Amino acid sequence: MISESQARSLIPRTWHAFFGRFGGLTEAQACAIEPVSQGTSLVLCAPTASGKTEALLGPLLDRLSALDKNKAGPRVLLICPTRALCNDMHRRIRRPVEQCRWVSDVKTGDSPTLSDTDRPQVVITTPESVDSLLSRQPRALLGVDALFLDELHLLDGDARGDHLRALIWRLKSIRQDLQILGASATAADAERLARNYAGKAAVTIRAGGGRDRQLDIKLREALTLEEAAQLIRTELNDERGTKLLVFANTRAEVEWLSAELSELRAFAHHGSLSKAQRLATEKGFLNAPSGVCVATMTLELGVDIGDVDRVVLLNPPTDVASFTQRIGRGNRRGLRVYATGIYSSPFDRLRFEHMIDCAQEGRLFPEAIAFRPTIIAQQAISLAFQNPKGWISAGVIQKRLPEGVRHRWTPADCRAILNKMKDEGYLHADSQGRFVPDEPARRDYEYGRMHAHISSTGEVEVVDEATGRKIGTARWSDEDYGRGQGGGEGLLLGGQHRKVTRVKDRQVFVEAGDRSEDASFMSRSGPRYSFGLARDLSAHLQIPGDILPFEPRGPKRWRVEHFCGTLGSRLLSAAMRERGFTLKKITPFFAECRLNSGKLPATLGPADRIEKDLNTWLRDGKGYRQLLNPLQAGPWQRFVPDDLLCRWVADCVDVEEFAHWLAGLTIEEVG
Repeated sequence: MISESQARSLIPRTWHAFFGRFGGLTEAQACAIEPVSQGTSLVLCAPTASGKTEALLGPLLDRLSALDKNKAGPRVLLICPTRALCNDMHRRIRRPVEQCRWVSDVKTGDSPTLSDTDRPQVVITTPESVDSLLSRQPRALLGVDALFLDELHLLDGDARGDHLRALIWRLKSIRQDLQILGASATAADAERLARNYAGKAAVTIRAGGGRDRQLDIKLREALTLEEAAQLIRTELNDERGTKLLVFANTRAEVEWLSAELSELRAFAHHGSLSKAQRLATEKGFLNAPSGVCVATMTLELGVDIGDVDRVVLLNPPTDVASFTQRIGRGNRRGLRVYATGIYSSPFDRLRFEHMIDCAQEGRLFPEAIAFRPTIIAQQAISLAFQNPKGWISAGVIQKRLPEGVRHRWTPADCRAILNKMKDEGYLHADSQGRFVPDEPARRDYEYGRMHAHISSTGEVEVVDEATGRKIGTARWSDEDYGRGQGGGEGLLLGGQHRKVTRVKDRQVFVEAGDRSEDASFMSRSGPRYSFGLARDLSAHLQIPGDILPFEPRGPKRWRVEHFCGTLGSRLLSAAMRERGFTLKKITPFFAECRLNSGKLPATLGPADRIEKDLNTWLRDGKGYRQLLNPLQAGPWQRFVPDDLLCRWVADCVDVEEFAHWLAGLTIEEVG
């Protein structure tokens, strides 16, 4: 750590702009300023409101100004997880950046290109937009000196995190001396984050600071959404001028609640809404003296919606980091966080209580997921379009994979993926055996559909019939498509009831609807519940860790209280089927089972037998396909051969370790 006077001498060009308005340095800033100013790549883990952005961006701009303050074009890519967070980041840093005589701007899917006359030095963007720039305007990034990866933990572990890792190493092939800085409020394994995203030589800095805020949370029961809406009304009416931020786990709940609470000046916010609709929600709620904003995880981050008096959670989320982010949005200027947890069952109340304990003690239980081969398929197309000659080869792709990954995915594996893409009509081979994008790939490139790793099957644009303005997107099945052709179907979007007037070219046109009409909104499923978090919940409920409880539900029928998470529940189901059980209603915690013959065994068998059965199920029985969705394989999986997908799933679930855990449990009837 350094003193304020030392910091001033280290960063004289940017000190006043970034730190002059504060009373003193936070711990995070005192720890990070010196190594950043020296050009060190690092990941800074520190609490919310500890000044991480200033700690990294201030000394970074000072160092780059000293190197060449007149250098044109993008010099820093500031990469955020979402477009909403990009816009908010720009609002927060624009003034200090301008005071340093630098120019910043947002370049996302809403405004993706860089013109010859529009070359901001700090580009705030998302991974998908970096991919777009690399494939369309790679020369515009030749002058980039540094990457700033904000809220890094929110990308790590899913397909977008793997995508970002691949993009970083592509950028390093252009600029080998890139300085890479990561910021994270919560990270259970900061060293792994630093290694995977910033390189082997990167430093990890853990700092305290921020405000030590006390959690004041009350738990309330609501068996239906109508009861939940009434509890929210009660919270809002307890005190005049109250603003509530309500988090729901599905978009369907967001839409229903925001429509139901429309008399309270309710706003809706989720990823299917258009940029204009999201910004209108953020601005409207920011300026409202009171009201309710109902959101999915899109508002877990630091988007500026003003001070919120209380946060309401409609059932607990599936991980501790998300829970911490959500409750942290409340009363950000005060020393006490006010929150309400609405639960729909006694078990969900217990989950809330466990989440509270984990959050207060900093126990996160992340689930490490191996690098996805689906990234190779997507990057093949992106690299082909980056190449002025328009081709790609297995060797080129493999060399662009992140270090630490290349040994796992060989040139032969990359060629197998390219051949699968050729067989699917997405690529074709030229006379020299190189692969060239075919017409479907060119269309995806033209319309910007090739940069994402989020499945969007069944998503259609929703357009206002009167204005032609895009409102957002909605899940729309083939059955919905057929019914909607004649108009009259109901739809909830943006917290408003809308009536479908017509469907054309995968666009749904709507007008204002009547509340009495039947409305529907299909939502995506949530993320997986980790094995570690599920087992810790079991310990919290004082279930002995060496037994597998079977609660009788009838002759040869039981409820199994396994508590082994989303992935573990699939493996358990496969192992039990091999031993004569039939399972149904499988959750991350419970399953209903029936024994087809014989009596209840004392155990599920030795570890080597369980491991052999599970490996057979994964490979020969195609069981790996059941794990692709919870592992978030993404939309590019159709281009990856089955044997590579199976190998990746096996890397993720660690069958040997799971088999040994399962073999150590004694089956015991309880209750």
